[in-house]
Amino acid sequence: MTNDEEPECANPLFFKWVSEWYEVARASNAKTQHTLKKACVSLQRYPLLLENAQDAVQLQGIGPGIADRLVKKLASWRKEQGIAEPAAVVSEAASGSANPETSTSARQKTQRLYVPRYRSGAFALLIGLLKTYCLYGPDYFIPKSELVPICEPFADAPFHVGGTSHGSGYAQHTAWSGMKTLESKALAERQGGVKFCLTEEGVQIAKKVVEVLRTRNELSDDDSQVFSKLEKRSAVRAGSSSPGIHSSDFDSVAGDPVQPRAGIMSRSSSAPFTRQSSATAHVELDDLMSYPAGSYDVILVVDNREVHSTADRALIERELESQGVRIEVRPLTVGDYLWIARAKPDSAQRHQPDVVLDFVVERKRMDDLCASIKDGRYREQHARIHATGFTNVFYVVEGNDPDAVSRLGEAAVSSALSRIQVIEGFHLKQPPSFEATLRLLRQLTESLSDVLECVYAIPDSLIGLKGFQELKRGIRARFPQAHLAISFDAYDVVSNKSGSLSVGEVYLRMLMTLRGVSADKALSIAGSYPTPQLLIDALEADGGVKAVDELVVDGSCRKIGPVLSKRLAEFWTANSF
Repeated sequence: MTNDEEPECANPLFFKWVSEWYEVARASNAKTQHTLKKACVSLQRYPLLLENAQDAVQLQGIGPGIADRLVKKLASWRKEQGIAEPAAVVSEAASGSANPETSTSARQKTQRLYVPRYRSGAFALLIGLLKTYCLYGPDYFIPKSELVPICEPFADAPFHVGGTSHGSGYAQHTAWSGMKTLESKALAERQGGVKFCLTEEGVQIAKKVVEVLRTRNELSDDDSQVFSKLEKRSAVRAGSSSPGIHSSDFDSVAGDPVQPRAGIMSRSSSAPFTRQSSATAHVELDDLMSYPAGSYDVILVVDNREVHSTADRALIERELESQGVRIEVRPLTVGDYLWIARAKPDSAQRHQPDVVLDFVVERKRMDDLCASIKDGRYREQHARIHATGFTNVFYVVEGNDPDAVSRLGEAAVSSALSRIQVIEGFHLKQPPSFEATLRLLRQLTESLSDVLECVYAIPDSLIGLKGFQELKRGIRARFPQAHLAISFDAYDVVSNKSGSLSVGEVYLRMLMTLRGVSADKALSIAGSYPTPQLLIDALEADGGVKAVDELVVDGSCRKIGPVLSKRLAEFWTANSF
């Protein structure tokens, strides 16, 4: 191969040496020429810089033998050039000579890092999926029909059958086959068969692929702006105290950060909550408590009922805390996991309380989901989640239980899963195991740290037990880009099972505790007998049971019936239980 024909290579020295070995092997017709040829092609196509020669074993065609030759050749070249060996290499060589068997075994067990070939289908798909990640967030699954147009400019092969590849005529295969590769490497996942998004590992590889395009000056201005936004978020997450980063660099979503008013919130004593609706209150952003970007840490809060044993705690520590995710365990009234913003000790907001962010996770195993559908907890939990005003709800259905599904019925389970997404508006996730759920939580925590900028907390004094959802919707309608939060005290109050119920609602719940009394039947009974005392008086009077028996259920021709009226009489007129 002449110098004019040699393409640009990220590792020119390694490519040159392996090419020389290949020419020698080919001239002598040695069997190693085929392996060396594969090694040349891999080095030629590999777009990233190899930190040391031993890392070359991750490439196709390069095993421990060729890697060892590269190590020795590199050491000889450094000696000729008068370049000192790096300390890490010297240390590794010393440990290897002391225990050569262990060193060889470790090299053989080195896990190869997958990096797609330049302008291949997988290469283009990683760029398209990362662009989707930056534009729409980590939880967005993009349809194939929308993804392909984004990826086409970055691939040589076409994405449709019958297309023509760049400079090679009719295409024998499509670039879309790279999606199968990404899924097999756990870099991408699909939803519903035709929608896709990146995994946590996929995001890291995709960032490296984009860096290759940037070094080649092949990124358009628009794409560069999209990807630089992701880098800026990573810089924010690193902290405002990093060199070269100042608080003025962090632009608030809804304008300049607003200085908080003194005394709006207090961690020890919050303002009294009112039952009056506050939806009509005229609220401005400067009425809210501000947490500017870079002034707070995002912390994952785990419900104490999720940590059943020491083994669970160890698993959480391994999958979350060891990966840099800060967690706290405390009782949660709604949801199994949520996130709080806590002011950094060195920030101007350090005296402000923790606030609950607008994101919550409800986790259920498949057998738990089937049981909750059967006993009615399923709908009641959804209602409580909506009552808290959370707009970003992740509903995790973990694993699979064919026995539980068959007992309840596949149609019922499918209907419930569809309702979660379509009617309730939750983000449905179905990880295969608890470990996969923890990895999802880690990814969500890191994404929130990247995405969130200025957070505004609604004061307790503005949160009415009956008007909180309307209040929050009103603020969001006026300031759609503001990230809203509430104090933990407010979260406990608005999510309490009975704290926000009126007397009439408690009465309806009492009626529905009896087997056979549905919501519509309870409403019909309460319509005719508005208070428990009126119902008791009617049941104790002569012919009272018969009168209840004849009640017609609202919206239908059905009656309460003699069996249910007798059960009501036994319950409400009994002297003891």
